[in-house]
Amino acid sequence: MHDRRNHGHSHSWRMTARASILATAALALLCSTRGSNGAEAADALPSGSEIMQRVNARWRGNADRAHLLMTLHSSKGDYSKEIISERDRVKSGYRTAYWITAPTHERGVGLLLSEDQGDPQAGMWLFFPSTQQTLHVVSRGISALASDFSCEDLLAVTPPGSYVFRVLRFDKAEGFGTYQIEMKPATERLTRELGFTNAIGWVRDDIWMIVRAEYLDDSGRAFKKFAADDIEKIDGVWTARTFTMENLRANHKTRVHIEEINYLDHLSDDVTLARFSKGFLAQPSR
Repeated sequence: MHDRRNHGHSHSWRMTARASILATAALALLCSTRGSNGAEAADALPSGSEIMQRVNARWRGNADRAHLLMTLHSSKGDYSKEIISERDRVKSGYRTAYWITAPTHERGVGLLLSEDQGDPQAGMWLFFPSTQQTLHVVSRGISALASDFSCEDLLAVTPPGSYVFRVLRFDKAEGFGTYQIEMKPATERLTRELGFTNAIGWVRDDIWMIVRAEYLDDSGRAFKKFAADDIEKIDGVWTARTFTMENLRANHKTRVHIEEINYLDHLSDDVTLARFSKGFLAQPSR
């Protein structure tokens, strides 16, 4: 009888130990599966800087010319502008010009964004046809063509030295993965210029495009939201045909839709400050 009791206790202990091992193994498998199919641990991901390098290196074509429809939505109603844009890729960056063609009273107003690091006149410029003046834009956070987008929002690439990047997580859904990236202005001055303390962006890992972003204030509350939609491949270039920027504070939203875009080997006329300052619409590129 004594031996039988001991045998029973030994058998019970072995069963308990085996159950514990199986439970531990199951938990480890669950965590492993969650890491590969759902949100991954931050230390297993590439750095935020590495991801943004890929975003900046995304192929955007050598040059393009587009017809844009910008619609501003507010409680007072909708207001639309027609815009022609030209982008030129040079050895050390991009140069992009935007020109309003309608309505009539805004026709000819232009915005030039030169991201060409080899250009001594790189920066942001505005042209006003009524005075034939070209003005240098000092603040990167100024509104672009009186919209909810800032001039900084329209840059082709995100200046790596201007921000501190940190990857937060990775999620997989709808056939592609998305990195969630934190982006903080690197200086207090830039924080004041841009008007946000922090931003969170969602980057698709198949095409390296920022498809969504939220801009946060000092309290961590989102006050501005960005979205890129209607994404398709045109002439070998992944293109978002619709961009939206919503200002939650002002209850205002700007939607930009690409009505037509042509990717080119080169523009017949270079996008330069000298040409911009003469009034681009007088001799549009073909």
